Amino acid sequence: MSPATPVRHTAADTAGALRPRRRLHPATELVILACSLLLVFGIPSPIVPVIILVGTIVTVASSPVVRLRTWSMTVGLLCLPTLAVLTVVQGLFYPGAEVHVLWQAGPARLSVEGLSIAVQIWLRVSSLIGMCALFGLGVDSARLFDGLRRLRLPSGVAYVCASASGLIPLIGARTRHILEARRARGWATDSWRVRIRLLPGIVVGLVTAILQTVDQRHDVLEASGLDSSSTTVALQDHTDGTGQRLLRILTPFAALGLIAASVAGVLPLPGAADLIGGA
Repeated sequence: MSPATPVRHTAADTAGALRPRRRLHPATELVILACSLLLVFGIPSPIVPVIILVGTIVTVASSPVVRLRTWSMTVGLLCLPTLAVLTVVQGLFYPGAEVHVLWQAGPARLSVEGLSIAVQIWLRVSSLIGMCALFGLGVDSARLFDGLRRLRLPSGVAYVCASASGLIPLIGARTRHILEARRARGWATDSWRVRIRLLPGIVVGLVTAILQTVDQRHDVLEASGLDSSSTTVALQDHTDGTGQRLLRILTPFAALGLIAASVAGVLPLPGAADLIGGA
């Protein structure tokens, strides 16, 4: 009996085995993201961003990559200040003359028209931030590159976009390193006053590091001939099939059809003023 043939595992095989399997191809995720944003800003009804925001939360809760707590903190830190500003500027100090006042105290008055505009803008911004946070927290440079290449973008453009997404964690890591270095020299970096004083030096260091990284990646791009090669091999193994290809084709037509129906009045969805006034 011959001895068993040893099986060799490369680092790529090990990384692929440890990487969580995704249900959708990155190109499909990009198409869904773009069509969702098109619906949010193309149909003037708060129901659309609410539906998309609820769908995003359900997707985050079932995602094997994105943590619900991280996503919630990211969206909350960006959306809650926006809600406060919109409530004050639009909700309490709406400049319209003929408005339906719900509450008034001095120069501040809560009107249906101002509140409807504030709600509409905030829901759109929240759904935009929620979807972008879902995609940004769950994507890596190689995955984004493969998705853009499947959508027929040139290799150079796909490489630049993927590299730009990889700069986001680089900025965070470099900022932490700079603060740790300042802390080792005796700076009280836990104080916001000290951080504000150190901000010019941090910005200069970040810009220098980013420029060096971009220049190095550009040299790698030219040396590899990626921008002149017409055939590019996928960097990762993704699940794909006829169903996803049809989804990538039909989703834009469906989104454009819904927007056209809304503009033509065939899709009568209530506006924010109708919902607030009816309440």
